[in-house]
Amino acid sequence: MRKYIFRTSVILGWTSVIMGALYLPKLPVISSESKTINIFAWGDILDPEIISKFEKETGIKVRMSYYASNEELIVKMKATRGEGYDLIIPSDYAVNMLIQDNLLKPIKKDKLAFWNEINTNLLGHNFDPTNKFSIPLEWELFGFGIDKRYFADKKFDPSWKLIFDKNSIDYKISMTNDPIEAMSFASFYLNGNPNPVNKAQSEDIKNLLIDQKNWVEAYANFRGDYFLATGNCPVVVASSSYIWKTMRQFPFVSFVTPKEGTFIAIENIAIPAATKNEDTTYQFINYLFRHESVVSQFQKYGFFPSTLHSIKDLEIDPAAEKFIQATGEQFDKYHFIEEVMSQQMIHEIWVDVKSSSY
Repeated sequence: MRKYIFRTSVILGWTSVIMGALYLPKLPVISSESKTINIFAWGDILDPEIISKFEKETGIKVRMSYYASNEELIVKMKATRGEGYDLIIPSDYAVNMLIQDNLLKPIKKDKLAFWNEINTNLLGHNFDPTNKFSIPLEWELFGFGIDKRYFADKKFDPSWKLIFDKNSIDYKISMTNDPIEAMSFASFYLNGNPNPVNKAQSEDIKNLLIDQKNWVEAYANFRGDYFLATGNCPVVVASSSYIWKTMRQFPFVSFVTPKEGTFIAIENIAIPAATKNEDTTYQFINYLFRHESVVSQFQKYGFFPSTLHSIKDLEIDPAAEKFIQATGEQFDKYHFIEEVMSQQMIHEIWVDVKSSSY
């Protein structure tokens, strides 16, 4: 740290001091490097109690810093070339981008005590076909939170029509506020696949989302479960982890996936190529996959675990267990969210949707 201060103050001047302040939280403490690991992760994915127990049992200090999006993770990894990070938790598509930039170190599977317990459905996907650089940690599905009371005396069909078909919708919904997700869902409803679209199809997507706005109560990523719990919306577009937490408090809430297929998100563990704390990092990874850690993680955050050995001890709804224990054939109906059109077109369409009048 003294060396860092010396360089910033004497060699690089005030400009480098400012840049140093930006990256300071990510730099390891040199004096105790072998007993410290630096983790860069989502804010709601690692249970602080697990980290605290790991520190007490091993004497290894865990320093956490957080990002709010995969894009932020990628930008900071590129800017620092991974220096100062020992462990990161990128989502599926972000793994591939980090691999392409040579920012990840190959996983030494012989150092993993749990590798044979990982759900094989989560392995071998296009973003890392041989899982050379990533380990699935947790996952979730996109679907609908449902108010069972509202549909108690109505015909219920678990379909994308629940949020897109104007001929059958007579209620308000909460829709995702993420434009990439919204356009992926709309494209899948219209075209039956998550593939990139042409200009005419993009226009159809825009018109569908503008029409949908007539029955959207709110666009929300992290508050959709609120509208469900309070009875404002009988259908909420959300990920399974958020709805599962709501289900624990409100028995009238249920989670369903569209019969046509849906989307999956896998959060992965990866090791930056620049790490110098490999042994302690693997020690933490194995601790994170211990039985009690897996149980604690699920109970706190609601993400599905990537390993199957702890399922029997989870307080889990039978429907959730069916998702976790799904066959390979069922997993074939799950798709990864991708950009179905250019960033510029996504932005233009989303502005048109948000600015349209009812």
